[in-house]
Amino acid sequence: MNFVDEASIEAVGGRGGRGIVSFRRELYVPLGGPDGGNGGCGGDVIAIADERVRTLLDQRYRRWYRAEAGEHGGPKDQSGKSAPDLIVRVPPGTVLVDEDTGEVLADLVDPGEQVVLAQGGRGGKGNAHFSGPIRRVPRFAQDGEEGTARNVKLSLKLVAGVGLVGLPNAGKSTFIRAVTRSQAKVASYPCTTLGPNLGVVRI
Repeated sequence: MNFVDEASIEAVGGRGGRGIVSFRRELYVPLGGPDGGNGGCGGDVIAIADERVRTLLDQRYRRWYRAEAGEHGGPKDQSGKSAPDLIVRVPPGTVLVDEDTGEVLADLVDPGEQVVLAQGGRGGKGNAHFSGPIRRVPRFAQDGEEGTARNVKLSLKLVAGVGLVGLPNAGKSTFIRAVTRSQAKVASYPCTTLGPNLGVVRI
């Protein structure tokens, strides 16, 4: 298991669907009027703390998280379907920071905690929405809004269950490599390890 405790991602909310211009045209209905439906909302990008996730390995290899766009409106006052949210599952203890502003977005400690990283855009209104006593035949509709985008740095806070401290060449790195899949350097000279090596033991 590769242990990864830092990653950077870009979260982009889905674009809202556009409203449409449509008019009711049916036999024996001479004055049908506008019936263009509204567009659906774009999906949000949401980070959720999941106790089944141990590292940020997935986020290291997948940098882009873009939610789906909402569906466009339809005739007969049919509203477009809103897009589902895109879920980013991270280990409990993950701190999420906006890389551009330095703002701490969330510190997800307990399983199930969540935060919206990027909001989806609102859907546009169809021409039926703008119909009224004064403006009876609106021939325009709104486009959907763009979703927000944000660069997010993820850092995993962990307290080690076991620490190894000992004299040089005592076999600490060899032991870590044997019981975990860490890539600790092993050589036949003192002070081979110049920094801490992290490993996860799977029981």
